Amino acid sequence: MTTVSLNQPIKTAPGPTPLPIIGNALEFRQGVLEAMQRGHQMYGDVFQLKIGKRHVFVVSHPALAQEVLIDRAAEFPKAQAILRLILGDGLVTNTDHTSWLTQRRMMQPMFHRQRLNAMGDKMVKAGESLLERWQEKDQTMFDLDFEMMQVTLDIITQTMFSSDLRAEASKLGHTLGDALHFLQQRIQSPIQLPLEWKIPTHEKYRANKAALDNLIMSVINERRSTQPKDDLLDMLLEARDADTGEGMTDQQLLDEVITIFGAGHETTAHTLTFAWYALAKHPQILEKLHQELDTVLAGRAPTIDDLAKLEYTKQIFEETMRHYPTAPSTTPRLALENTTLGGYAVPKGALISVNIYNIQHHSEFWDNPNEFRPERFQNRQEKHRLEFMPFGAGARKCIGNNLALMEGQLLLAQIAQKYNIILEQPTMQLEQSITLRAKGGLRVRLEKR
Repeated sequence: MTTVSLNQPIKTAPGPTPLPIIGNALEFRQGVLEAMQRGHQMYGDVFQLKIGKRHVFVVSHPALAQEVLIDRAAEFPKAQAILRLILGDGLVTNTDHTSWLTQRRMMQPMFHRQRLNAMGDKMVKAGESLLERWQEKDQTMFDLDFEMMQVTLDIITQTMFSSDLRAEASKLGHTLGDALHFLQQRIQSPIQLPLEWKIPTHEKYRANKAALDNLIMSVINERRSTQPKDDLLDMLLEARDADTGEGMTDQQLLDEVITIFGAGHETTAHTLTFAWYALAKHPQILEKLHQELDTVLAGRAPTIDDLAKLEYTKQIFEETMRHYPTAPSTTPRLALENTTLGGYAVPKGALISVNIYNIQHHSEFWDNPNEFRPERFQNRQEKHRLEFMPFGAGARKCIGNNLALMEGQLLLAQIAQKYNIILEQPTMQLEQSITLRAKGGLRVRLEKR
């Protein structure tokens, strides 16, 4: 693999030879993640693919990521994301910079550290409910990824809605997963049929979208007729534009609630699944984690105040996010004009995809990048500011990054105190379906400590 010099003469980016009509669609037969890894290994830090008529440039170097996401962000605005089909114009998918900035400013107070600290008790309570349910599992095999989805769904419903919507949330989580899978297949397809066409996959998408919208709007409308509960939904309802004093429209509220609901549980759940897989494969790391938990907590439940002392717990979660980034690539950016990137010509209208997975496995920035080693985050000396970017970078960096770190660290500590996770399958296959996940889940059983 070669590394691109930023001062090379302008030339055509390498990549696999496209076929007529379908372009490089066959590259994805083994999966998107595999195609991106293979492209990086064969062609270097910038390579291009053609999917139908679309030119896609894949960037796998932090210096080039900084160009696209920060230094030249105005030249490479966010493209119309396919996620918009589910999330509408929420904070993740809004491509209009002016309205996005207004949204960001309105929502920023929700994710202030002081507000997040107030959510800590609800996170711990959800973890305790999980452990209570697990008392009945004993030696039964089960899907750990499903269980992690349930506990993070519990947390997001408690912190957003201040109520127990576990049954509804579980249905929403399943519906959202189906919708994301549909979108991933649509991204990979060289020919995108109009969504208005009444074919089974489109009908299922529309049904899933309607189910999401209807449940969320029913919760919003019910809240308007009840007493405030000082949760995330109340903060959305009370948020005002600093310039106009106006609140959010119903559509804005719907889009933001679905965005927070979707982004606020699935990625953390998958990260926890990956963490437990790694710990099961590395008993020496698990033993070191137990030593820290026994020393700091001495058997009691963790609190927000303990997080600063649970350093190794945090390192494990960070290394999991590096090794298994649940957002393997950024939302594509659009080249507004003919330009260059990394010495390569980029035509107007091309899409630029910053591949976070490849960057976080780049041998120029990480020693033995395929090794799971939490200690690398102890007093880490950065070689580049974007060598580690699990939450993206620049103005569009994920607004909920501190929430995810807090939640992941607390749940990891709670579970590791009580149980060891025993794998019932030798390996875990990764699947990129917008987010990165364990394909088919992860079958495990419990072992009490």
